[in-house]
Amino acid sequence: MLAVDGSEGSSRAATVAFEVAEMTKSKLFIVHVIPTPIVRQIALMSESDPEEILIKYKVKGEKLLEGVRKASTKYKIETEVILDRGSPSDRIIYLSKEKKVDLVVIGARGATGGGRTGLGSSAERVTFGADCPVLVVK
Repeated sequence: MLAVDGSEGSSRAATVAFEVAEMTKSKLFIVHVIPTPIVRQIALMSESDPEEILIKYKVKGEKLLEGVRKASTKYKIETEVILDRGSPSDRIIYLSKEKKVDLVVIGARGATGGGRTGLGSSAERVTFGADCPVLVVK
């Protein structure tokens, strides 16, 4: 399973996930989670309709997933894209268990990682919460 958020880190993670899936002849689930806690916060702070903001996130998420899926066609792998919503780390952990994946590949720092050092919060939560190994890509 590959978790993507449009960040540079998830782009690097995608390349690694494609290569691992190709070498192991595995199906790759490409997952993007719309961060509904952030959507609610933006709506509250901007006095906007949460549904309108959610639609914008959904459109961006679909474009992101299609771009990653398209990039995967250079490899001999089967893929399935999943657009979900909720807390990204919680949903990635849940989906990894539901789909019975053998490995989760995630970028060390995501879209909100900024200039911090170390792991991003989602990568850390997934690493400790998943039942399977997690490959964190710097």
